[in-house]
Amino acid sequence: MKLLVVDSDRDLVEMLTSWLKTLGYEVYRAYTAERARSEWLEQRPDIVIMDTALKDVDMLTMCRELRNKHDALIVVVTDEKDVRDEVRCLESGADDYLRKPFFPSQLLARIRAVGRRSRSTLERRPSSVVTVGPICIDSLHNEVTIHGKTMRLTPTESKLLHLLAISANDVCTANQIVTHVWGYDGEGDAGLIKAHIRHLRQKVEPDPGNPHYILTVPGVGYTLVRRPAEEADMKDAPRPLRVVSM
Repeated sequence: MKLLVVDSDRDLVEMLTSWLKTLGYEVYRAYTAERARSEWLEQRPDIVIMDTALKDVDMLTMCRELRNKHDALIVVVTDEKDVRDEVRCLESGADDYLRKPFFPSQLLARIRAVGRRSRSTLERRPSSVVTVGPICIDSLHNEVTIHGKTMRLTPTESKLLHLLAISANDVCTANQIVTHVWGYDGEGDAGLIKAHIRHLRQKVEPDPGNPHYILTVPGVGYTLVRRPAEEADMKDAPRPLRVVSM
């Protein structure tokens, strides 16, 4: 697996690069946005580990641009303590977020989790396209098409929407979502899920503030509602919502 480490802190970059190489990863480094852009396009990493606070550059905007040329999973590592920064990063397409200082084992857990997610995406190729009403999710190409309009998804958004689609009309709990999408065990991170749900609604809902498809089931989780009236070939009435077991 190829990793790209981007941070203006040269000591941190060198330490992480050396350590990750001992674990068998192919690691590239960048201390500036210009170098990060070059390494991203040339080396085509699987995961980019980056601090967003590089001088005079909006790194999240740059990442969205570069993902159109080579998609990669993004783990943000930052000194920022304000929770609003975490929400901003996740809503802008980051796949995970880690505050400094952190233990190496914390970073390794996130690398392994997003790595499992990447492999899982490849393994889903035969059934990567799922259609629910007017919504068509192509998880292989990280795209969603609704009423003929196609939009890009981040890898995390794609996996989350795919999970909701294959469980249409069933309720996916926070724990089930975190286990499926992020590969963690234990209690779900409600804030992390909520940020990605909000971003998905901005892409698929006619009115994101009054969702029609991706609904919240208070105290339980989320569901993608199949609406037969919008499906020309569907004759059965919608099933009652139920919590799925995974």
